[in-house]
Amino acid sequence: MAKSFKELKRSKDRMLGMFVQSRSEEMVEIIGYAGFDFVVIDMEHGPFDIEGALKLLRAADATGITSIIRVPENSNIAILKALDIGASAIIVPGISSREDAERAIKGAKYGPIGVRGACPCVRANRYGGGEENYFKRANEETSVILLVEGKEGMKAFDDIIDLPYVDGIMLGPIDLSVSLGVPGEINNPIVTTALREMAQKAKRKGICVGTFSPDLDDAKRWFNLGLDYIAYNVDTLLFYETCRRAREYIMG
Repeated sequence: MAKSFKELKRSKDRMLGMFVQSRSEEMVEIIGYAGFDFVVIDMEHGPFDIEGALKLLRAADATGITSIIRVPENSNIAILKALDIGASAIIVPGISSREDAERAIKGAKYGPIGVRGACPCVRANRYGGGEENYFKRANEETSVILLVEGKEGMKAFDDIIDLPYVDGIMLGPIDLSVSLGVPGEINNPIVTTALREMAQKAKRKGICVGTFSPDLDDAKRWFNLGLDYIAYNVDTLLFYETCRRAREYIMG
Protein backbone atom coordinates (compact mmCIF):
# COMPACT_ATOMS: atom_id res chain seq x y z
CA MET A 1 0.00 0.00 0.00
CA ALA A 2 1.42 3.37 -0.99
CA LYS A 3 2.07 5.88 1.76
CA SER A 4 0.15 9.12 1.89
CA PHE A 5 2.15 12.31 1.46
CA LYS A 6 1.87 12.97 5.20
CA GLU A 7 3.13 9.47 6.02
CA LEU A 8 5.99 10.01 3.60
CA LYS A 9 6.88 13.31 5.30
CA ARG A 10 6.91 11.63 8.69
CA SER A 11 9.25 8.87 7.49
CA LYS A 12 11.75 10.77 5.33
CA ASP A 13 13.79 13.96 5.57
CA ARG A 14 14.15 14.27 1.81
CA MET A 15 11.62 13.21 -0.80
CA LEU A 16 12.26 12.88 -4.52
CA GLY A 17 9.52 12.75 -7.11
CA MET A 18 8.77 13.40 -10.75
CA PHE A 19 6.01 15.05 -12.78
CA VAL A 20 4.09 12.90 -15.24
CA GLN A 21 2.54 14.65 -18.23
CA SER A 22 2.16 11.63 -20.48
CA ARG A 23 -0.84 9.33 -20.29
CA SER A 24 1.45 6.37 -19.73
CA GLU A 25 0.77 4.05 -16.81
CA GLU A 26 4.09 2.40 -17.63
CA MET A 27 5.91 5.68 -16.97
CA VAL A 28 4.35 5.88 -13.50
CA GLU A 29 5.32 2.28 -12.80
CA ILE A 30 8.89 2.87 -13.99
CA ILE A 31 9.27 5.91 -11.74
CA GLY A 32 8.02 3.84 -8.81
CA TYR A 33 10.24 0.85 -9.56
CA ALA A 34 13.22 3.22 -9.92
CA GLY A 35 12.79 4.12 -6.25
CA PHE A 36 11.32 7.60 -6.43
CA ASP A 37 9.20 8.60 -3.44
CA PHE A 38 6.27 10.27 -5.20
CA VAL A 39 4.79 11.03 -8.57
CA VAL A 40 2.91 14.20 -9.52
CA ILE A 41 0.12 13.49 -12.00
CA ASP A 42 -0.08 16.78 -13.83
CA MET A 43 -3.64 17.65 -14.77
CA GLU A 44 -2.73 21.30 -15.31
CA HIS A 45 -0.38 20.73 -18.25
CA GLY A 46 -0.88 17.03 -18.99
CA PRO A 47 -3.30 15.98 -21.77
CA PHE A 48 -5.68 13.90 -19.65
CA ASP A 49 -8.98 14.18 -17.84
CA ILE A 50 -10.01 12.76 -14.47
CA GLU A 51 -10.46 9.26 -15.94
CA GLY A 52 -6.92 9.36 -17.30
CA ALA A 53 -5.63 10.57 -13.94
CA LEU A 54 -7.38 7.64 -12.23
CA LYS A 55 -5.50 5.14 -14.40
CA LEU A 56 -2.20 6.74 -13.42
CA LEU A 57 -3.22 6.68 -9.75
CA ARG A 58 -3.83 2.95 -9.98
CA ALA A 59 -0.39 2.47 -11.49
CA ALA A 60 1.11 4.45 -8.61
CA ASP A 61 -0.78 2.35 -6.06
CA ALA A 62 0.40 -0.87 -7.75
CA THR A 63 4.06 0.12 -7.36
CA GLY A 64 3.70 1.63 -3.88
CA ILE A 65 4.69 5.16 -4.89
CA THR A 66 2.94 8.10 -3.24
CA SER A 67 0.49 9.83 -5.57
CA ILE A 68 -0.07 13.56 -5.87
CA ILE A 69 -2.31 15.29 -8.40
CA ARG A 70 -1.65 18.80 -9.62
CA VAL A 71 -5.20 19.95 -10.26
CA PRO A 72 -5.88 21.99 -13.41
CA GLU A 73 -7.27 24.97 -11.50
CA ASN A 74 -8.11 26.28 -8.07
CA SER A 75 -11.75 25.30 -8.08
CA ASN A 76 -13.87 23.24 -5.70
CA ILE A 77 -14.88 20.73 -8.38
CA ALA A 78 -11.34 20.16 -9.69
CA ILE A 79 -10.05 19.63 -6.15
CA LEU A 80 -12.96 17.40 -5.12
CA LYS A 81 -12.60 15.09 -8.12
CA ALA A 82 -8.85 14.66 -7.60
CA LEU A 83 -9.32 13.74 -3.95
CA ASP A 84 -12.37 11.57 -4.53
CA ILE A 85 -10.44 9.29 -6.90
CA GLY A 86 -7.81 8.73 -4.21
CA ALA A 87 -4.94 11.19 -4.52
CA SER A 88 -3.17 11.45 -1.17
CA ALA A 89 -2.31 15.07 -1.86
CA ILE A 90 -3.08 17.83 -4.30
CA ILE A 91 -0.92 20.61 -5.65
CA VAL A 92 -3.03 23.68 -6.33
CA PRO A 93 -1.52 26.00 -8.94
CA GLY A 94 -1.68 29.77 -9.27
CA ILE A 95 -1.55 30.70 -5.59
CA SER A 96 -0.88 34.43 -5.61
CA SER A 97 -2.75 35.67 -2.55
CA ARG A 98 -4.10 34.68 0.85
CA GLU A 99 -7.55 34.43 -0.74
CA ASP A 100 -6.28 31.96 -3.33
CA ALA A 101 -4.80 29.83 -0.57
CA GLU A 102 -7.98 29.93 1.52
CA ARG A 103 -10.04 28.84 -1.50
CA ALA A 104 -7.77 25.84 -2.09
CA ILE A 105 -7.83 24.74 1.54
CA LYS A 106 -11.61 25.04 1.84
CA GLY A 107 -12.09 23.10 -1.38
CA ALA A 108 -9.97 20.23 -0.04
CA LYS A 109 -11.53 19.93 3.43
CA TYR A 110 -14.88 18.65 4.56
CA GLY A 111 -16.99 20.77 6.91
CA PRO A 112 -16.75 22.41 9.30
CA ILE A 113 -13.28 23.34 8.01
CA GLY A 114 -14.14 23.60 4.33
CA VAL A 115 -16.76 23.07 1.67
CA ARG A 116 -15.73 19.79 0.00
CA GLY A 117 -18.81 17.89 -1.11
CA ALA A 118 -19.30 14.76 0.99
CA CYS A 119 -19.89 11.38 -0.65
CA PRO A 120 -19.00 8.16 1.23
CA CYS A 121 -18.94 5.89 -1.84
CA VAL A 122 -15.93 7.39 -3.64
CA ARG A 123 -12.76 5.47 -4.49
CA ALA A 124 -10.87 7.30 -1.74
CA ASN A 125 -13.18 5.53 0.73
CA ARG A 126 -13.08 2.16 -1.09
CA TYR A 127 -16.38 2.92 -2.78
CA GLY A 128 -18.16 3.01 0.56
CA GLY A 129 -16.37 0.06 2.13
CA GLY A 130 -13.85 2.14 4.05
CA GLU A 131 -13.88 3.57 7.53
CA GLU A 132 -16.93 4.96 9.31
CA ASN A 133 -14.95 8.06 10.21
CA TYR A 134 -13.77 8.60 6.62
CA PHE A 135 -14.62 12.31 6.50
CA LYS A 136 -12.69 13.03 9.69
CA ARG A 137 -9.71 10.96 8.57
CA ALA A 138 -9.70 12.60 5.15
CA ASN A 139 -9.52 16.04 6.77
CA GLU A 140 -6.58 14.88 8.87
CA GLU A 141 -4.62 12.93 6.24
CA THR A 142 -5.26 14.70 2.94
CA SER A 143 -2.43 17.09 2.10
CA VAL A 144 -2.88 20.50 0.50
CA ILE A 145 0.25 21.74 -1.27
CA LEU A 146 0.12 25.31 -2.51
CA LEU A 147 2.04 26.15 -5.68
CA VAL A 148 3.14 29.74 -5.14
CA GLU A 149 3.85 31.44 -8.44
CA GLY A 150 4.83 34.89 -9.64
CA LYS A 151 5.64 38.20 -8.00
CA GLU A 152 2.20 38.51 -6.43
CA GLY A 153 2.61 35.18 -4.67
CA MET A 154 6.01 36.28 -3.45
CA LYS A 155 4.55 39.50 -2.04
CA ALA A 156 1.73 37.64 -0.29
CA PHE A 157 3.93 34.78 0.91
CA ASP A 158 3.90 35.69 4.61
CA ASP A 159 0.09 35.78 4.63
CA ILE A 160 -0.13 32.50 2.71
CA ILE A 161 2.09 30.48 5.06
CA ASP A 162 0.33 31.95 8.09
CA LEU A 163 -2.86 30.03 7.26
CA PRO A 164 -3.78 26.78 9.04
CA TYR A 165 -3.96 23.48 7.11
CA VAL A 166 -1.12 24.37 4.73
CA ASP A 167 0.65 21.01 4.50
CA GLY A 168 3.21 22.00 1.93
CA ILE A 169 4.49 24.77 -0.26
CA MET A 170 5.79 24.25 -3.77
CA LEU A 171 7.80 27.07 -5.26
CA GLY A 172 7.37 27.60 -8.99
CA PRO A 173 10.72 28.72 -10.47
CA ILE A 174 9.57 28.93 -14.09
CA ASP A 175 6.52 31.12 -13.51
CA LEU A 176 8.53 33.21 -11.07
CA SER A 177 11.27 33.76 -13.66
CA VAL A 178 8.68 34.95 -16.19
CA SER A 179 7.09 37.25 -13.62
CA LEU A 180 10.46 38.72 -12.64
CA GLY A 181 11.35 39.54 -16.23
CA VAL A 182 13.89 36.76 -16.85
CA PRO A 183 11.71 34.11 -18.52
CA GLY A 184 13.09 30.61 -18.27
CA GLU A 185 16.24 31.69 -16.41
CA ILE A 186 15.53 29.67 -13.30
CA ASN A 187 19.16 29.91 -12.15
CA ASN A 188 19.24 33.69 -12.45
CA PRO A 189 20.27 35.16 -9.05
CA ILE A 190 17.06 37.22 -8.97
CA VAL A 191 15.02 34.01 -9.11
CA THR A 192 17.17 31.85 -6.83
CA THR A 193 17.37 34.55 -4.16
CA ALA A 194 13.59 34.94 -4.13
CA LEU A 195 13.09 31.17 -3.94
CA ARG A 196 15.63 30.80 -1.15
CA GLU A 197 14.02 33.56 0.94
CA MET A 198 10.55 32.04 0.59
CA ALA A 199 11.86 28.57 1.40
CA GLN A 200 13.51 29.83 4.57
CA LYS A 201 10.30 31.54 5.68
CA ALA A 202 8.28 28.35 5.15
CA LYS A 203 10.84 26.24 6.99
CA ARG A 204 10.73 28.60 9.98
CA LYS A 205 6.98 27.97 10.11
CA GLY A 206 7.56 24.23 10.05
CA ILE A 207 5.94 23.90 6.63
CA CYS A 208 7.22 21.28 4.20
CA VAL A 209 8.66 23.09 1.17
CA GLY A 210 9.89 21.94 -2.22
CA THR A 211 10.38 22.96 -5.82
CA PHE A 212 10.71 21.68 -9.37
CA SER A 213 14.08 21.15 -10.99
CA PRO A 214 14.87 19.66 -14.40
CA ASP A 215 18.61 19.57 -13.64
CA LEU A 216 20.39 16.93 -11.56
CA ASP A 217 22.99 19.25 -10.01
CA ASP A 218 20.37 21.91 -9.34
CA ALA A 219 18.13 19.35 -7.60
CA LYS A 220 21.01 18.30 -5.33
CA ARG A 221 21.78 21.95 -4.58
CA TRP A 222 18.22 22.61 -3.45
CA PHE A 223 18.34 19.60 -1.14
CA ASN A 224 21.62 20.88 0.29
CA LEU A 225 19.93 24.22 0.93
CA GLY A 226 17.38 22.47 3.11
CA LEU A 227 14.33 21.87 0.92
CA ASP A 228 12.20 18.88 1.91
CA TYR A 229 11.21 17.59 -1.51
CA ILE A 230 12.15 17.99 -5.15
CA ALA A 231 10.05 17.19 -8.18
CA TYR A 232 12.87 16.29 -10.54
CA ASN A 233 12.00 16.72 -14.19
CA VAL A 234 8.97 15.66 -16.25
CA ASP A 235 8.65 12.18 -17.71
CA THR A 236 8.26 13.44 -21.28
CA LEU A 237 11.17 15.91 -21.04
CA LEU A 238 13.46 13.31 -19.49
CA PHE A 239 12.64 10.81 -22.24
CA TYR A 240 13.14 13.46 -24.92
CA GLU A 241 16.54 14.45 -23.56
CA THR A 242 17.62 10.80 -23.35
CA CYS A 243 16.59 10.20 -26.97
CA ARG A 244 18.29 13.40 -28.19
CA ARG A 245 21.58 12.61 -26.45
CA ALA A 246 21.54 9.03 -27.75
CA ARG A 247 21.00 10.16 -31.31
CA GLU A 248 23.72 12.81 -31.12
CA TYR A 249 26.18 10.30 -29.68
CA ILE A 250 25.44 7.52 -32.16
CA MET A 251 25.24 9.71 -35.25
CA GLY A 252 28.27 11.76 -34.28
